[in-house]
Amino acid sequence: SPTPRFPPLQSHSRSVQGRRRYSMVQFGHLLIATATILVQVIAFVHVPQCSTSSTLTTISMAKRKPSMAERRKRRAKKMPGFTVDRGILNDLPPVDRWEKTKPTEAPQPTTMSAATEAAATQSEESEETNKKAMSLVESQRKSVNSLTFIRKRVEESFPINDAVQSLAEKGFFVHDGFLSAKVGGETDEEDAAFADDLLTEMLSEGSNMLGTDKLERDITRLGDGEYAALIVGGEKYVDCPRITEYVVSLTRHLPPLLNKAIDALSDASMTKLDATASMGTLRWYERKTRIAAQALLAQPEDDDVSIDRPFGVVCGDAEGTDNDLRRLSAMLYLSSKEWDATTCGGGVTMEGGESVGAVRDRILLLRSDTCTHRPEPWKGNENNEEAGVITVHFVKDSL
Repeated sequence: SPTPRFPPLQSHSRSVQGRRRYSMVQFGHLLIATATILVQVIAFVHVPQCSTSSTLTTISMAKRKPSMAERRKRRAKKMPGFTVDRGILNDLPPVDRWEKTKPTEAPQPTTMSAATEAAATQSEESEETNKKAMSLVESQRKSVNSLTFIRKRVEESFPINDAVQSLAEKGFFVHDGFLSAKVGGETDEEDAAFADDLLTEMLSEGSNMLGTDKLERDITRLGDGEYAALIVGGEKYVDCPRITEYVVSLTRHLPPLLNKAIDALSDASMTKLDATASMGTLRWYERKTRIAAQALLAQPEDDDVSIDRPFGVVCGDAEGTDNDLRRLSAMLYLSSKEWDATTCGGGVTMEGGESVGAVRDRILLLRSDTCTHRPEPWKGNENNEEAGVITVHFVKDSL
């Protein structure tokens, strides 16, 4: 048989390849057109949701990631509708428009640490202790100076022999400038200044005791405006330190000198005194109290009440003298420098008629058991409202 004739293999292969290439190009065009139509349909046509029983062909495509604003809108649609009252927040600008401010600095702690507080407390206590110590030292210094000064006045300036001689003859002795003047009238400026300060301080102490109710009203002389108090020291020392020191120093240093002069005089009527014991009193006068009492008692202010004061001795009658140990009374008058005894009153009058006025820094010694005298009433004036007298009663020596 005749052999079939086939086209050449190379020519057939090229024809097949050309047809395939053509078909693929057409398929690509068709695929692009189909995809374009599907995108348009999906973007503009809403496809209703199908039931679970229905079959739906789904075309998956890459989706764009929604923005934050789109997410908030979607959440708002899902949430139930309600209105939020923002109040003052509606007036605030958006967050991105706020002005920049400086960060607030944390406040520094105001409380002290335990160590600092303890140190401060210790410092305050130490300062207070130092003040108390300085005050105590100053008080002791003034006390020593006062005691020493009074001792020097007794031992160096007081005329002991003249005093004993007058006591033996008249029963009393008067000496002016006991703390301020020297024998012969000479005055040391430094001592005079110290004496003036000492007298002024004692006068102030008496006035303060009156103002703080440390003095008792003398009801035996209700219309005279006088007060009295015992000088006992101890706890009462703070009420009148300078007055107390005067009583102590005078008791310690005056009796030994008097006893020595008494031995030299050889007068049996004079009694030796104890240098370790005494009785101190303060008698104070206030003009306002006297005027108020006189108005209450309907007594004229210029009435002479001295006529109602009898003469007598410190120890009383003869029986009282036997039972009383007081033998000598030393009276130191306290007043302002302007106090005039002739018009302001005060002092004593002796039975013989001699008068001893209440003069500042005047000391009067009188025999407690034999000298008959009468205390004169105080008067004062508008510029001299207060005055007083410190009396030290020396007792007889028991040996």
